[in-house]
Amino acid sequence: MKALIIYFTLLDRTKKTAEVIGRALTNYEVDYVPFILTGTFGMKVSIQNQHNKGDFSTIERELSELEKIDQDYDLIVFGMPTYGDNPPGAFYEIVKRVNIKEQKIAIFATCSITGKKTLELMEKTVEDAGANIIDQARFKGFFKPKLKKASQFGHIINETPLSS
Repeated sequence: MKALIIYFTLLDRTKKTAEVIGRALTNYEVDYVPFILTGTFGMKVSIQNQHNKGDFSTIERELSELEKIDQDYDLIVFGMPTYGDNPPGAFYEIVKRVNIKEQKIAIFATCSITGKKTLELMEKTVEDAGANIIDQARFKGFFKPKLKKASQFGHIINETPLSS
């Protein structure tokens, strides 16, 4: 089976979490599509603000790669950080660019304090696109993500039957 992990990261917490989840998916051949913002913290915040206003020029190359993805993935995992209890603006554009209709999806959010609303918004967005969510998780950690919990989440997804 094949899995695709699509994640967005600003401070590497979501990247580390995605990689741990990917290693736990031993029943899958795992591919990644990372959206990694680089530069100073101020530059990253500025880019985030651009995304929230609908300007995705800084990640257009990665977004265009999503449009080439075919449907031969058995599972897609979306991982997003939390900003003001919302997923990054890029998340909505990412979902628009990937055909996830009738796809099995797992979602996760990394957050410092909350993140519950982020998961709710992610869930609604993916379901509105016609996908089926098989599981979701939120990983709190002010400075470091909870990687042990991420591994457990990955193992749960790994053992979840995907048949309808």
